[in-house]
Amino acid sequence: MKMGHDLNESSESEAKYCGLLEAAPDAMVVVSEAGEIVLVNAQAERQFGYRRDELLGQKVKEIIPEGFAERLIADATRSVAGALAQQIGMGIELSGRRKDGSEFPIEIMLSPLKSAEGILVTAAIRNISARKAAEAKYRGLLEAAPDAMVVVNQAGEIVLVNVQAERQFGYRRDELLGQKVKEIIPEGFAERLTADATRSTVEALAQQIGMGIELSGRRKDGSEFPIEIMLSPLENAGGILVTAAIRNITARKQSERDNAELELRLDRAKQLAISNQALEQSNLELKQFAYVASHDLQSPLRSISGFVQLLKLEYEGKFDEQAQDWIRRTVEAVAQMQTLIRDLLSYSRVEAHSGNLTRIAFLDIVNDARSLLESSIRDSGAQVTCGPLPEIMGNRSQLVQLVLNLIANGLTYRSDQLPQVHVSAERGEGEWAFSVRDNGIGIDPKYHEQIFEIFKRLHHQKDYPGTGIGLAICRRTVNRHGGRIWVESEPGHGSTFYFTIPAEKEQTNAQ
Repeated sequence: MKMGHDLNESSESEAKYCGLLEAAPDAMVVVSEAGEIVLVNAQAERQFGYRRDELLGQKVKEIIPEGFAERLIADATRSVAGALAQQIGMGIELSGRRKDGSEFPIEIMLSPLKSAEGILVTAAIRNISARKAAEAKYRGLLEAAPDAMVVVNQAGEIVLVNVQAERQFGYRRDELLGQKVKEIIPEGFAERLTADATRSTVEALAQQIGMGIELSGRRKDGSEFPIEIMLSPLENAGGILVTAAIRNITARKQSERDNAELELRLDRAKQLAISNQALEQSNLELKQFAYVASHDLQSPLRSISGFVQLLKLEYEGKFDEQAQDWIRRTVEAVAQMQTLIRDLLSYSRVEAHSGNLTRIAFLDIVNDARSLLESSIRDSGAQVTCGPLPEIMGNRSQLVQLVLNLIANGLTYRSDQLPQVHVSAERGEGEWAFSVRDNGIGIDPKYHEQIFEIFKRLHHQKDYPGTGIGLAICRRTVNRHGGRIWVESEPGHGSTFYFTIPAEKEQTNAQ
């Protein structure tokens, strides 16, 4: 009675098991220790194209190629079922073979089953053709992407890359696969994304999904470059992956720096334009003042000078010595004021007439200056000579004033010897370098810059008369001609003033 009860229970259990197999959404195949198929469901018939009676008793290698056996057994002595049992609980991707010989991708999940006949293995077989097609399409999309594409698993390992990733980071594909993502994105990235050390890299990455993150990428050679990463999640059978689209933004960063520099330059140019406008206004006011000075200041001075001269002529000998001295001082002061106004006018006119340039022989300029200084040269017993001189482009009147001032300095600041002044020129690179050398008292080097500033004088008026404007006019004239001026001198050893003028066609005259 008990035996019948056990048989009934066994039959009920088998029927229940068979019912579960039939209800499964995947193909179910039960294999014996001899590797023979002992049970299948309807899904197995559909997937492999066999009738059930054609599969029962057949070797499993008929529907799963023999290569499967070689992958699972370590030697030929183990049974197929024993080999299968080693993979229990694992999803195994293989190829299945239909009755017509065509193959298709499958994933097998194995589980053991004890029975009266021994250990059986139940294989749940899923057709993964659609998934494989999707993966292939995904891989194709990755390869077609213009950016580097890197897929990272939950362990932070790189599981997929495209050719752009190889190019950008300088690795071969096989060198990247399986490596930690921190090999190409510095470790500081993890610290920026994670709040604590317990989360995985993929969890940290997932926090930034949909955001463009600017970081530095590291190439195989160790060099770093700016990148922007856009992350997106991807679910698969193995869990959540994160796809990182990595763009090299070196050009963009350079463009940003260039734009910032351009904006800075534009701002500086704007400020300079404002300053130039203010300077032009100031210069205009200076010119207006100079012209007003020439009329409104010189007219009363001429009147004062005329009346004082009349007093001197009409009442000469009628005033005492004190009155005669006052008249003399008044005449000298008026003359000095007229000289100062005249020099200021010359200084202001340098800019006004600097654009009137003509070709002129520099020897003619020196001769004009000597003619204007003829009486001073004669009275001082000076010698003014010159070497070969070129033709240049310049403003004749301004250059005559320049040379006159420099020669006059040699006559004014003379030593105990008779003044000697020599004018010469040498051809430089794209310019003529002129020199005016004298044998005067010389200048202390600490004053070499100051003497070119307006109203800067090194001597008392009674010792060496002057207005302190002459050398300022010289510098202004040379600057307006596109050159520069300087002096070389030591006290007691004379002075040599140098100035440059842009060179034109070489043509010299000598005296």
